[in-house]
Amino acid sequence: MKKFRLYYDKDIEQDWLQKMSSEGWALKNFFLGVYTFVPCEPGEYIYQIDLLDSWNGAKEDFAAFMEDSGVEVVSQWYRWVYLRRKAEDGPFEMYTDIDSKINQYTRIKDFFLGATIFEAICLLVEIIAAVQTKSFVFGFFSILIGIIVLALLRIVWRCQWKIEQLQREK
Repeated sequence: MKKFRLYYDKDIEQDWLQKMSSEGWALKNFFLGVYTFVPCEPGEYIYQIDLLDSWNGAKEDFAAFMEDSGVEVVSQWYRWVYLRRKAEDGPFEMYTDIDSKINQYTRIKDFFLGATIFEAICLLVEIIAAVQTKSFVFGFFSILIGIIVLALLRIVWRCQWKIEQLQREK
C-alpha cells in the first residue's frame, strides 16, 4: 500500500508510523512524501526518525551499527533516516536524555533554517522577476515559494519551541 503525506514535524510523522504499525502496516520505503507499506502483525514495530549530522558515505557503517543494536534502517532519504525495532525487543527511543533531545532538535532546526534562507533568496529573485516582467508565471511561482518559506519557518519555529520546552524541563 502507498500513502502520500507531507509532514513538517518528525514527532507527528513518527506517531503516524506507529499508528500504521498498530493497524498492521509496516513501513517498507519512503521517498518524497510517498510511504510504501507492507502487511505486518499489528504493533510489530516501533519507529524512530532521525536527522543525521552528515551523510558522508558511511551508510554501511551506520546500518551495521544499528543492526548490532537490534535496529533496522528501513529507509533513508538524504540525511533523514527511518528506523524500526521489533516491539517485542522492548522500548525504542533514540534520544532519552534532555541534552540529546535538544541537540537533535537543534540539528533539525539548523537544517530547515538553511533551507528557509535558500528559499527566501529564491522568493526574492522571483518577486523581482515578477515585478520587472509583470509576468503571471513569475507571480505564481512567487506565491508558491512564499508558501514554502512559511512552511519552513513553521518547522524552524516548532523546533525552537521544543528546544525551549526541553530547556525549561532541565
